[in-house]
Amino acid sequence: MAPGDGAAPLEPGGPTRLVVTPEHDGGRLDVHLAQATALSRRRARALAGAGLVWRNGKAVRVLSRPVRTGDVIDVLRPHGELGVPARPETPPVSILHEDRWIVAVDKPAGVLSQPAERRDPGDLSCDVRLLLQLAAAEGRRPELHLVHRLDRLTSGVLLFSRHGRAAAALQAAWNAGAVERLYLAVVEGEPPFDETVIEAPIARDRGHAWRFAVAERGREAVTRVRVLGRADGRAAVACTLVTGRTHQVRVHLAHAGFPVLGDVLYGAGRGTAPRPLLHAFRLRLPHPRTGEPLTVTAPLPEDVASRWPAGAPLPS
Repeated sequence: MAPGDGAAPLEPGGPTRLVVTPEHDGGRLDVHLAQATALSRRRARALAGAGLVWRNGKAVRVLSRPVRTGDVIDVLRPHGELGVPARPETPPVSILHEDRWIVAVDKPAGVLSQPAERRDPGDLSCDVRLLLQLAAAEGRRPELHLVHRLDRLTSGVLLFSRHGRAAAALQAAWNAGAVERLYLAVVEGEPPFDETVIEAPIARDRGHAWRFAVAERGREAVTRVRVLGRADGRAAVACTLVTGRTHQVRVHLAHAGFPVLGDVLYGAGRGTAPRPLLHAFRLRLPHPRTGEPLTVTAPLPEDVASRWPAGAPLPS
């Protein structure tokens, strides 16, 4: 007999909180409970009938309906009886700013901004990690909209809206050029300029499925570059995006002759760094509710900081 089966009392206890993960998306609630806990489907239905199963803050009695990723299932029984940990285990995401309208996080390098079409079920993207984290804390599935994306190998500030009105306001600010996006990078070589503007159209590289290139047929792309410091054949640079093309900073810096350290896709030497040392350092934007200026900054990750030229300041 599994824990929770048989003649165990139905009086409230706990509760035990479960958050639906992507591998259970679309399945029946009773099936999910049987897979995620030591409960049988019969016991799960008995608990629901007694009002002891809640979904997103409301009691449920019909367990045949499908669940969605991020749904919060509270079972009013002790976690030991269900054979699960006291709290759901979700990969943590560092939250830089949070309010009722937006959430900004520090995306780690190597994590997708949103799920790819083909992915390993255990490879949780940043949006799914945040969804699960907020759901566990708030007790219901939150509404989240990814406002922009970062490359998988790029770290730094990633912004989400909490509802549709915020998403519309942020999109309007983006379209109006009212959002400042500042990236920091360590590059190969020591640029002779202190500041420059790179204006070069970018298109998909016809010779490589995953690469982009400067090409006359491409879309307009403009990046402002400022050198923050130089040492030992490398430099720290700050790049402000005027436009937002895929791989724009990486393509423009390589085009200028100073590829991002570790960016072998765009010509950097192999073995110089484990990934392209590019970091989305700062986002400045009007708050979608108040219109007041908001600045969100993500600290340099260790791999970038360890190769940052000595004495090079961070942008103020």
